[in-house]
Amino acid sequence: MEFAIALPILILLVAGLLELSRGYAAAIATSDAARSGARYAAGKTAFTDGPGMLSLCKLVTADLASLTSNVSCPLAPVGHAPPFTAGADFTSPTGGQAVVAVYCGISADCMGTANTLRESEIDVYVYYGFNDLNLFGGSITISGSSKAMTAW
Repeated sequence: MEFAIALPILILLVAGLLELSRGYAAAIATSDAARSGARYAAGKTAFTDGPGMLSLCKLVTADLASLTSNVSCPLAPVGHAPPFTAGADFTSPTGGQAVVAVYCGISADCMGTANTLRESEIDVYVYYGFNDLNLFGGSITISGSSKAMTAW
């Protein structure tokens, strides 16, 4: 009798722990992808003129391959520094989708300019629509972000 009463509670606890671990893994993946993108762009010099948005998006998409293949990465960066607003600066991700938002400092396309720029800011945000098993209410947006200073 006691086991029958305790079993549903134990099942909820175990399922909750599994969902938290899945969510944590998604949070790590989004943060790693954002960090890789920012580091990639920041590592470019005046001689390479920066990577551009297309290359940055390809890198972030490759980093998220184990998490999702549905990645929305705009080819135009956000025109202002973070924080970004869902709906205005990026489209909120649906379940299982990742959305990337990038701010390139004073560069319009993360390509740098003929004049060497030092300490130009680049921010890469990755938002992931995490679908839980309705233990915590359904779809949750998990975000990962990274900021780096460029020197191209």
